[in-house]
Amino acid sequence: MSAHGKRYYGERYRWMFYDPRKTAYFKEMLVTVVGQALDAAGYTLEDSPLQQARGLLRYSKRLEGVVPIYGFIEWQLLAFEQSTLARFQITLLRNQGHDARAVTSYPERAERTLSWIIWHIFEARILPADDHWWVFRGENDLPQALADAGRLLFGYGVPWLEMRDDVPDG
Repeated sequence: MSAHGKRYYGERYRWMFYDPRKTAYFKEMLVTVVGQALDAAGYTLEDSPLQQARGLLRYSKRLEGVVPIYGFIEWQLLAFEQSTLARFQITLLRNQGHDARAVTSYPERAERTLSWIIWHIFEARILPADDHWWVFRGENDLPQALADAGRLLFGYGVPWLEMRDDVPDG
């Protein structure tokens, strides 16, 4: 590999490091802006320092029913040291047992992004696409982005995740 190739690879590789300050601030703001509503709805933030260091914060709740079914709400942050822009996406999972992604025979097992649920289950085109990421620049934009996402989460995502009767078939 040429010296130029090594230098280029080295520069590209630096972009791959998560910014620990941004991930800590994201967690702080998530708990502040949306955390109380999630707590009130019965969701608990999982204690997973390794996942949280990578920007993944997961809330979980045991759903109603005889079989132990759990709902999971994941907030995935992508924030790197070399960029002022950051983004997050929300994924909702439903599964039997405590492991969100375990392979089970549970027929209602599901993993969908919030934007996919809004687009395909509720057929609402209120986001630009069914794979939407909330983008923010700096600390001042994050609380508003979280508040906007939180409203959509409770209006569309949580009813779908908890399999409420008023959710359209999809």
